[in-house]
Amino acid sequence: MIDLAPNNPYALSIASPIIAAAGSLGYGVEVARHLGLGARPASSGLGAMVTRSTSLRPCKARPMPEIIETSAGLLYRGWEHNPGLRAVRERFAPVWATWELPVVVSLWGEGASELAEAAALLEGVAGVMGVELPLAVHGALTPESAGRLVAAVRRATVLPLIVKLPGQAPDILALARAVVAHGADTLALIAGLPAIAARPDGTLAEGWLCGPAIAPLALALVAAVCAEATVPVIGMGGVRSAADARAMLTAGATAVGLGSAILADLRAGARIAGGL
Repeated sequence: MIDLAPNNPYALSIASPIIAAAGSLGYGVEVARHLGLGARPASSGLGAMVTRSTSLRPCKARPMPEIIETSAGLLYRGWEHNPGLRAVRERFAPVWATWELPVVVSLWGEGASELAEAAALLEGVAGVMGVELPLAVHGALTPESAGRLVAAVRRATVLPLIVKLPGQAPDILALARAVVAHGADTLALIAGLPAIAARPDGTLAEGWLCGPAIAPLALALVAAVCAEATVPVIGMGGVRSAADARAMLTAGATAVGLGSAILADLRAGARIAGGL
């Protein structure tokens, strides 16, 4: 077993180093039967699943969520579209509680107080094994802004806290130090990078780029953060194969997150875990 939160009283133990990154499997219940997420023993190859980013209240994205295929990966937009935390607590968490697969809820909110309120509502909820705080979607690219958000969430819950770092941060090492100092149990990096892609009709769409194009940058940043990190690191960004996953682990990551790989192939987790 691998403990992603060794300094947390709850711990976050995973049986496989391969993790489904935020949004790649939605809330899991949609594909649970197909992937055997509730099976014993698990057949998905996954050690944990992070949900799509969820807000305190339901949010309908305008325009609706969209994925645009590019020559080097996927650009996604409308990430904020979600049913709200009540749906997570009442509809999804009871299902997760029957799984052996740990589920981490990714949170977003309009400021520190809303994030803290959402995190507090997940404390003690059966089926929720941790929370993730993605900094990029909150525009928290500096140690000061990130520190405020992490501190607010940390005060609101004892649950293991994963903080996802943005690759476009001006100083990712300073950012990593700050979020650990304010209570992060685990670091994850990198999130998708801001980009623009052309739709088939020629119009342009702004969103977040994930996939092979960001893999070399992600690997370099993971190696830099792991060289001085005092907490476990989840390396992610363009991982598509067992070789890519091994490179992340060689760079110092404790576990590896899959995003676009799962969107392209639901069984990527089993394939990559089996190749390690």
